[in-house]
Amino acid sequence: MVRVRAATVRVRDHFVMARYGKLARERFRAEASPRLRALLMTPGDAWVEFSLFIEATELVCRLFGDGDHKLARAVGAFGAEANMGAWRTLVFRVLSPKTVLDLAGRFWSHHYEGGRLSTALDGPRGIRIRLDDFPEPHRLHCLSIEGWTERILQLGKPRHVRVTTERCRAEGDSHCEWSGEWE
Repeated sequence: MVRVRAATVRVRDHFVMARYGKLARERFRAEASPRLRALLMTPGDAWVEFSLFIEATELVCRLFGDGDHKLARAVGAFGAEANMGAWRTLVFRVLSPKTVLDLAGRFWSHHYEGGRLSTALDGPRGIRIRLDDFPEPHRLHCLSIEGWTERILQLGKPRHVRVTTERCRAEGDSHCEWSGEWE
């Protein structure tokens, strides 16, 4: 069983509040399992089961999406900004996209138990992000990372950013991998 930080799960609750408002968040919480609801309403940043991350993301997609899981990308993008906070402007003025994503790889174990995130440049305007050995691969997790990565790159200097999933363990590949390009 892999665990994730509670704050990573709570980003879904904050996303619903920010995008859809208080009544939507109340609906989101009411539809959540008792375990997820308790987590969303309890402060602190303990380690929790990864299944709560998946449940929260699935619930966002089911309640507010258009019948598919594309909204998981938007939740991931929201998380990129939420995690950066006041550091965002300073970080992106000084650091390259590769450096920012390298740092994300170093902080991976702060958010998830299991797996290794690494990055590599892919030409002058491209990057590859790879996740190896994540114990519980799930397509919603990959979509969240795809959206998170795209937003991280957009927050910096690059323009016209596009990130796509190249490989996904949830779909039978040996690892998860994303490619990012920008102008």
